[in-house]
Amino acid sequence: MKQGFVKVAAVTPNVRVADVDYNKEQIFKCLDEALLEKAKVIVFPELCVTGYTCGDLFAQNALIQKAEEALEDIVEYTIDKD
Repeated sequence: MKQGFVKVAAVTPNVRVADVDYNKEQIFKCLDEALLEKAKVIVFPELCVTGYTCGDLFAQNALIQKAEEALEDIVEYTIDKD
């Protein structure tokens, strides 16, 4: 923190609808870029793990499970980052 300020990054990763693996990699890329710029708080849009317009796919257990696994991977990826 410098002079009482915290650098915040609002990022919008490129996402593909229902392509959780691709979206997770884009999230990692955005995280790395924001951390290089010394951001301390990084904010992502809602549903960026799955894509926003999945419609009926949101009721599919396969998508939900994949999204939960991706979220665990993101937590693990950030565990040692500032």
